[in-house]
Amino acid sequence: MAIDFDKIDRSVDLKGLQADVEDAKKNGGGDFPTIPAGKYEVKLESMEIKGTKADPNRPMLAVSFKILSGEFKNQRLFMNRVLYGTKNDKNMIASAMGFLEKLDSGVPVSFTSYKQFSQLVLDVAEAIDGNLEYAVDYDDSRFNSITVEEVFEVEN
Repeated sequence: MAIDFDKIDRSVDLKGLQADVEDAKKNGGGDFPTIPAGKYEVKLESMEIKGTKADPNRPMLAVSFKILSGEFKNQRLFMNRVLYGTKNDKNMIASAMGFLEKLDSGVPVSFTSYKQFSQLVLDVAEAIDGNLEYAVDYDDSRFNSITVEEVFEVEN
């Protein structure tokens, strides 16, 4: 069966995608090395609730950290946790909450609704921005690929 490229092209904002591709090329072209399992010092780069690639209406916690030193300095570590439409949404949300608590942002972590939780994630990210860094244990083969081991306050 042949791919229906016309159908794909109609379903995508091609001008926006073209701009995104150019931006990606300027910023390293998406040629990212595989980061081996290990311990890294990192800072939070981004954290939000967004839709999965497969379904933009299916929320997931998307987190990226920037490595601060060593061979992989400036590379990213990623963790995604789908929060809706899984076989066990309650455990996925509880896992995301536990992760947010370990970030030690000072923001109380709770879940009352997906909308509230999405705002909470942004509040936690804002509280962390420029104030905290982390020592993490990273292993992409684990369910919890990033484990926060230590929190450091950044001297401003």
